[in-house]
Amino acid sequence: MRLRLTTLLLSTSVLLASACGGGTSSGPQSPAGSGDTASPGYTPTDGAPGASPSPTPEASETPEPTSYAHEWVVSPTGDDAAAGTESAPVRTLAKALTLAGPGDRIRALAGTYAERVLITGNVRAGTAEAPITLEGVDTPHIVPGSAQGALVVVERPHWRIKGFDIDVQNKPSFAVAFSGDTEGTVLSNSEVHNAQYGAGISFHNGAHGATLEKNHIHHISIPNKDGHGVMIQPTARNITVRDNVIHDNSGDSIQCYSTDGSDPSAPADGLLIEGNDLYGNIEQSIDIKTCYNVTVRHNKMHKARRHPTLGGNGAMVVHLSARDVLIEENDFYDAGLAIGVGGNRFGPYPSGIVIRRNRIRDMITEGGMTGGGLQMAVSTGTQVVNNTFTRLQGPAIIMGSGDGGPTENMVVKNNIIDAAQAMQVGSQSPGLTTGNNLYQPGATFLKAGAALNLSQWQAQGQDGNSREDAALVDPDTLSPGPAAVDRGEHLDFEATCGAGPDIGAVESGC
Repeated sequence: MRLRLTTLLLSTSVLLASACGGGTSSGPQSPAGSGDTASPGYTPTDGAPGASPSPTPEASETPEPTSYAHEWVVSPTGDDAAAGTESAPVRTLAKALTLAGPGDRIRALAGTYAERVLITGNVRAGTAEAPITLEGVDTPHIVPGSAQGALVVVERPHWRIKGFDIDVQNKPSFAVAFSGDTEGTVLSNSEVHNAQYGAGISFHNGAHGATLEKNHIHHISIPNKDGHGVMIQPTARNITVRDNVIHDNSGDSIQCYSTDGSDPSAPADGLLIEGNDLYGNIEQSIDIKTCYNVTVRHNKMHKARRHPTLGGNGAMVVHLSARDVLIEENDFYDAGLAIGVGGNRFGPYPSGIVIRRNRIRDMITEGGMTGGGLQMAVSTGTQVVNNTFTRLQGPAIIMGSGDGGPTENMVVKNNIIDAAQAMQVGSQSPGLTTGNNLYQPGATFLKAGAALNLSQWQAQGQDGNSREDAALVDPDTLSPGPAAVDRGEHLDFEATCGAGPDIGAVESGC
């Protein structure tokens, strides 16, 4: 499906009936005003199994300045003609923004600010050595005033914005819009909610180097249409979304959006999604469309239910022409499916997808959901290594159904697959390589309509050195059982803590 950024058509395209909602609705046109308008070759993966697609380095919390060059104070009871001090505060955030320079801090005192916060135009930039801080004291509220548009617009580098309640009050606008040079700018420790629009927070028009950290983002919702918590749009680069709680949106918690061929804008490139708690959306926790160099690490993705009219149920999808996506050390549970890869597309197959060291557990079939782990449609070179699948009601891995094309050159190694239905393999899975997996005794492999046991599956040329064992994992910690300890194949990403790598997501003895 082609998506037009100019009208913010923000739906999640249909991946697979069990993996994703089929929303096709568009968000409303951006209200006039600064910051609201979004900007208008397949290479096979032939590295060793588990090789990371240019992984994003491990990130850490953004450090705070230890001192400030000058402090400005703003209060709803102040006067914009005042000096901007504790005893004589200015009244509006807009006035305070014009006063601050590199190294300064603006302290916004408690109360309600019915205005747009435009870090644009003549507002000065901070520097890496001297950022500008806009800090709420006792969580002041930013709410819509008389002017339309995003409540907070950020187009400057090295600003630190923290401690606000940004309440759009169900108006049709972004809560926060980042664009242009936002290198080193951070929005943190804030609540962002109740936007009746295509996204609560958007990165677009070349936004780069910005971070969302420790925010609570929720109830971004349009009736019967998609509203996403966070949207990363084409031309955005090197965006970090870390340690946020994002839930109860009518679309996805986080979507990396793409037109996938309908306009020439460069896809978003360089996205780190780390340490978030993502749940309770009509669509997915995370949806990666045509975006490049994405790392999804240490997140919780759960509480995905099928909507009675809009579908949905998968925790995560990677589709269209996504490239170089690393999904590692996440916890997937209480959903109809953990991850769907492939499906509908416009251009090249999804490629360079690595799924490793994830806990995939406690999936459900409520409302006709699959209750499985991975559903692999059109893609090339996907690597599924060192994951733990347990307490699934459906197949751990489905592949090769031909949805959008073949599931080609897939690698499945070093996984604990504690599921009665281990794999469901369709006719379009050329180049499949499996090995060194550990299965539940009596697990079945469905191929060409026939249910095979492990020996019969091995006779098909697969899983030659894989085994069955009754004690696969600790039910609470998902640590590997004895049959998995030190028994994994050496892959090039592992830090082992014993005589060899363990099979499964958890490395014991560390």
